[in-house]
Amino acid sequence: MIDYEDALRLTLENVTTCGPVQVPTAAARGLVLAEDVVARIARPPFNKAAMDGYAVRSEDVGELPAELEVIGEVFAGQPPELTLGPGQAAVITTGAPVPEGADMVVMVEDTERTDGGKVRVLEPSRMNICAAGEDVRAGDTVLRAGQGLTPLRIGAAAAAGYGELSAYRRPTGALLCTGNEVVEPGQAVPEGKIFSSNGPMLSSLMAPVCRDLTYLGIVGDEEEELAAGLRKGLESDVLVISGGVSMGQYDLVPAALQRVGVKRIFHKVAIKPGKPVFFGIAGRTLVFGMPGNPQSCFVIFHMLVAPAMAAMSGATDLPPRFEEGVAAEGFKNNPARMNVMPCTVERRDGVSALRRCQYHGAADIVGASAADAYLVVARGIEQVREGERLRFFRI
Repeated sequence: MIDYEDALRLTLENVTTCGPVQVPTAAARGLVLAEDVVARIARPPFNKAAMDGYAVRSEDVGELPAELEVIGEVFAGQPPELTLGPGQAAVITTGAPVPEGADMVVMVEDTERTDGGKVRVLEPSRMNICAAGEDVRAGDTVLRAGQGLTPLRIGAAAAAGYGELSAYRRPTGALLCTGNEVVEPGQAVPEGKIFSSNGPMLSSLMAPVCRDLTYLGIVGDEEEELAAGLRKGLESDVLVISGGVSMGQYDLVPAALQRVGVKRIFHKVAIKPGKPVFFGIAGRTLVFGMPGNPQSCFVIFHMLVAPAMAAMSGATDLPPRFEEGVAAEGFKNNPARMNVMPCTVERRDGVSALRRCQYHGAADIVGASAADAYLVVARGIEQVREGERLRFFRI
């Protein structure tokens, strides 16, 4: 049995980043850039009006009110075809190029039109001009490889002229549930069987971080059926298996994985829940065998599977993202393993107070469903006191 930190290190050491692909910029949200984004043009590419009004020469409006001759109009999307001389102005719209000779845009609200095609400037004004290249110059690096693509960064890439981006693809995933005792939700439940909560729960966790997710269903505790399901799962970048990894008579997964060519990296981690977790590799495929208890699956996904899949997607800021809080109450703790417990987070005087959920162990997914975070108690701690600092991650 190894410590969690060693398990995470060994997992990440066996990650291979999924190759970069070209994706439409508008569809790249959540992906990680594989190449720098360099501005193809300056932004703005010309001096442009920041608002609707009149393009003027600042020296003509030094004393107010000032009356100027309107000699034309300049609209956004059209090159200006006029030049301002002394005592002249031009109607201009937001985003339009500022005509030659002008160095100020007066807001329309600070003017009034007069007879004879003139405008009277009534109030002092700022320049109201966005200078060419003030946001970015042509050739400047706008985004760097390794950055995650948020909507704002997608907008920045589009502004730099990119219709497509080179980004790391998300891994493909496969999910296989095992056990004679579980049936799919919605089916009839024969005596002695229960609904599978792990399939829907793990599917909901994996789908947002997978390029494609294949649900292989539930296989019984039978070697040939299990081996066939595992071979199918190994066609994906990541295979997650629920159940069958402990030491019971029908825990057949570790032997079946060896049979289909999976190399074991570790089996059993000092974490509660989730101790029997198996991790192995087959070529580039990462294989995670999780205990069947729902909370074990949930915790192991966040602590090992999620960081591995993020790294496969090119990310460097990996989950779980720990924050610091304090225990809302004291409690005894089993020091044999790192303990990861469902909790709620309350803000008290600017501090996150962590209160454990009421639940009946790793199988109680209903009790854990009240959680909005999981707190972490390090291995070796027997007693947690009220107000003691603890790490936690939000879910």
